[in-house]
Amino acid sequence: MMKLLRSTAALPDWVIASLWLSILAGIWSAAVRFLKIPDYILPAPEQVIGFISSKPGYLLANTVSTLKVIAVGFFCGVATAVPAGFLLGKVRWLERALYPFVAFLQGMPLISVIPVLIIWFGYGLVPTSILVGFSVFFPVLVNAIAGIKNVPDRIYFVTQTMGANALQTFRYIDWPTTLPYLISAARIALAIATTVAVVSEFLAANDGLGYVALIGSRHRDTVQVIAVVVITALVGVLLNTISLLLERKITRRYRD
Repeated sequence: MMKLLRSTAALPDWVIASLWLSILAGIWSAAVRFLKIPDYILPAPEQVIGFISSKPGYLLANTVSTLKVIAVGFFCGVATAVPAGFLLGKVRWLERALYPFVAFLQGMPLISVIPVLIIWFGYGLVPTSILVGFSVFFPVLVNAIAGIKNVPDRIYFVTQTMGANALQTFRYIDWPTTLPYLISAARIALAIATTVAVVSEFLAANDGLGYVALIGSRHRDTVQVIAVVVITALVGVLLNTISLLLERKITRRYRD
């Protein structure tokens, strides 16, 4: 057993992940067969894979639509949260004045905003992207503020003594110090964005994986709903892998 574990430890991560997924799929299939679980409660993985392979174009188009919502909402949320976080972290009186308002918005349930967004913007990319942007904004903002506050005041004193201007201080002190916080926040926000994008498509879109799941639930098609869950999980794994690769590349660059 120990030899088997040592041999698998030397394998690439994607091979280990594939092995675990195969084991889980086998357990799932065996449980459905031996426990005689009805298809409308839990379909076998073979049925889910068969459904996905029978409608590749349809599912791919809706997956691309969901990825578009994630991309637009994620980048808009990060693009607004990073400068806002630097500003609030630098200007203490501004943080004291605006942070209660930020906390109020963070505590507001996103689902309750959907009807208003539908009235304002209709169905489609705009309301769903706004919801994703809101969900991404707060974790990135909080981590950006934490990163700025983590810079010791004596370092700012040294940079001022050496005659560094604000841009140089930001480039060589603020940005490298805050970057690990932003990377961690971005990874967390990316997972949240994937979930929020699919959930928002239940109510505020006419396409996307969430809409496909909604159609499946209306027709009591458990296979279709489970297929959406599987595809969403794969999208999450793919995005997490991409974020890990970017994180390693960025941290290696600044470490060198």
